[in-house]
Amino acid sequence: MISESSFDQMDVHGLTPDKQLDLGNFPAGSDLFLLLKNALQRMEQGQILELISTNPHIKEALQSWCRLHRYSFLMALDGGDHYRYLIGNKPHAAGEQPDWGIKLPVRKGGKLDIRDWFQGRVGDMLEKAPAYVGFVPRGAVPEPGVPDFGFDLNQKNDVWSHNLLDLYEQAKENQWNATSDIAWEELTPLPDDLEWAVCQTMTFLAENEYSALYIPAKFIAQINPHYIEAVMYLSTLIQDESRHIEAFTKRALANGGGLQYSSALTERSLHSLFIQEDYFKSSFLLHVLGEGTFLDLLNFIEEHAPDPVTRQIVNLAKIDEGRHVAYGIGHVRHILERNPNMAKALIEAAEERNQYLHSVDTGDNSYFLEALAILAGGGRSPEQLKTGFERVGKLKEIMYEHRIQRLLQIGLDRETAETISQAHTPNFM
Repeated sequence: MISESSFDQMDVHGLTPDKQLDLGNFPAGSDLFLLLKNALQRMEQGQILELISTNPHIKEALQSWCRLHRYSFLMALDGGDHYRYLIGNKPHAAGEQPDWGIKLPVRKGGKLDIRDWFQGRVGDMLEKAPAYVGFVPRGAVPEPGVPDFGFDLNQKNDVWSHNLLDLYEQAKENQWNATSDIAWEELTPLPDDLEWAVCQTMTFLAENEYSALYIPAKFIAQINPHYIEAVMYLSTLIQDESRHIEAFTKRALANGGGLQYSSALTERSLHSLFIQEDYFKSSFLLHVLGEGTFLDLLNFIEEHAPDPVTRQIVNLAKIDEGRHVAYGIGHVRHILERNPNMAKALIEAAEERNQYLHSVDTGDNSYFLEALAILAGGGRSPEQLKTGFERVGKLKEIMYEHRIQRLLQIGLDRETAETISQAHTPNFM
């Protein structure tokens, strides 16, 4: 049986082995050298390993292996029915030894929280991620020779937010299932006008959520795994958006209607988000401006939903979107607090998007605005539509003011906030 154990210290010809590795009659080959290499790498630099073997034919191979890999073959001893080989460990680079003995605290209720895992080497998060670590988990010891994976987001400031860990834990606790957690059995037939308005609205919401899924997914592959917490949080966001698409689509199909019209305005607006290649600008446009405005829209739809199923779906989606907006506000503020000049990039991002949207006359998303008016007015009669459009107009005023409040939260002055809010897309997202 192979064993590696603390050596019952024995001074051998002036040398005191620190560890012992018993390999029985293992032949000189890849398995023996694999175990020998691992044993030496687990030891401190300069320590001595005693390899015990009953195989009389490995001495020369051991000597060659030590020369090739720059270990010191110190001595060979004949023990009668076995042999002992003393091998000196080569110098390690600083920090090559992994942790041992780390024990995370368990919270009340037996919970092991990610906010508590910043212990030992895992807790050594750097402001700039080290190169050539690939997918090596932060805290693990990489072997030399890891290739450059070419990540683009290698600074903590690129992706971090003070509330990121809290949001990650909340995201896991608030996952829901669009198959079993929605009271689909409570869906009853609606008048055609209202059902059409719901289906048109669900079409618009699902379409926008496609962009909210694809955009963070596009950036995840650019984030250095040294900041794995940001990757893990964004993965929950992607799962949220996937679930929203499923729920919105199911609602459109579940009650005798179906998916309705898409507008060129919506597609062009979402394309302007999708082509943004700067994560800071993208997070600002999507999470702060887009999803922030989306929150007000979901509030409005929930308030005027004609059936409990639509109301429940929108309410659950709104809770998820709240986390996304909280990340965006925290992330952008994190950067602006450290570099206020980055506010210029936000103004540029808003202006670039505005210019893109106005370079082609796409008109309004008329079907969606009509649907909102029907929902808000309770039907399609002239009086109901008039009331509905008045309420939609009020919604736009609320969206405008709330955008300004969010922009003030990230650290912009009111004049800049008003300029950006006025330039925001009429597509809402």
